[in-house]
Amino acid sequence: MENTLVNQNFEVSIQNMRGILPKLSFGLLIGTYIVSALIMAIFHSLKAPNFWFGLAAVLIAFAIQAGRGTLAFFFQLNPLRLLTKFSFGAVAATILLFLSLIEAFLVLKNYNVSWMVSVGTLMLIGWVIEIMLMRETLFATQLELFRNKEQWEELRSFYIARRELKQIIKGQVVQQQIIQPIVKELPKPLPNEDENKPEAKSDDEILLLGNV
Repeated sequence: MENTLVNQNFEVSIQNMRGILPKLSFGLLIGTYIVSALIMAIFHSLKAPNFWFGLAAVLIAFAIQAGRGTLAFFFQLNPLRLLTKFSFGAVAATILLFLSLIEAFLVLKNYNVSWMVSVGTLMLIGWVIEIMLMRETLFATQLELFRNKEQWEELRSFYIARRELKQIIKGQVVQQQIIQPIVKELPKPLPNEDENKPEAKSDDEILLLGNV
């Protein structure tokens, strides 16, 4: 039964937006990386004493943003490695955001305050897009694994086996830590009394000593 209360054009627009949003989100994220790198490179170059310092400022700015994007989505290198919400990528993106804000403040403090607000807002937008894309990418990866039942069972068995292996290794370490002090505290064996007794001399030796 067709739902007459829903505007069909609006529904089609939503479907089109869902098709555009993934590319738009990643495009905006890459755009924030590029614009942030350009802004930092330009303002650093203005204070560069020569051409080579200016070139280094440009290269460093782009390398920082490229490294930031790589660290944020590095978990996609191996999608089978399940992550928690406090993953390394989220932590790295947050730390780099604070460093970028500090850098923007130090570079732009001699200019108009509006520059600092604009650049800071741009960096915050890029960070929010990063976190949201990381969450959606992680969810999509887990959904893809779940749809493949055979692969999901293999992954589940692997994590169970790895947890059991850690418990075994931990148990062995605990046993060694308990046994080693006990072995050190064990008393040393007493020397054999028979070993300290002088050896019995034969009759010929006794006679020889008497003659001497």
